[in-house]
Amino acid sequence: MKQIIETIAREVADVVGKVDSDQAKQLARNVAEKDRVFIAGSGRSGLAGKMFAMRLMHIGYQVYVVGETITPSITEGDLLIVISGSGETKTLLNYVRNAKEADAAVYLITTNPDSSLGRSGDLVIEVPAVTKKTIGQRNTIQTLGSQFDQSVHLLLDGIVVFLLEHHANVESATLTKKHANLE
Repeated sequence: MKQIIETIAREVADVVGKVDSDQAKQLARNVAEKDRVFIAGSGRSGLAGKMFAMRLMHIGYQVYVVGETITPSITEGDLLIVISGSGETKTLLNYVRNAKEADAAVYLITTNPDSSLGRSGDLVIEVPAVTKKTIGQRNTIQTLGSQFDQSVHLLLDGIVVFLLEHHANVESATLTKKHANLE
């Protein structure tokens, strides 16, 4: 078991190490500058997005998860962050089209910058990981898109730390007060 976990950790570290740091910083700066942030993804990518949304809320950003009943309309001045391994998820393509019609910025996190979503994003961050559609094209011991989802989670946690260091003026006590207390 130890060897499996160490192999997974090395795989994810290798993938995250290949992400363009300047693009990640640009995403962080735009999160800090935009009025509101909307996050969309399907399946496990959507769960990684929800974790990111939670942390953004904790550090003081107005953030929404697309598809939740309390999510308002996206408008000009807002940012939509879409997480899609393949870059071809049809529901996400619809979200991007609607966001573009509203003059919102659209950023994509994907393994496939040449995808339909990649070609429509204002910024595309490539995470060169395995997804269910690229099994066999890249190496991993993991199933389906686990490597992508884990890598995205670490990338987005890194963006939160960057925001805390460079844009958000939040003390630890404030973070704790915003953490859920109905648990």
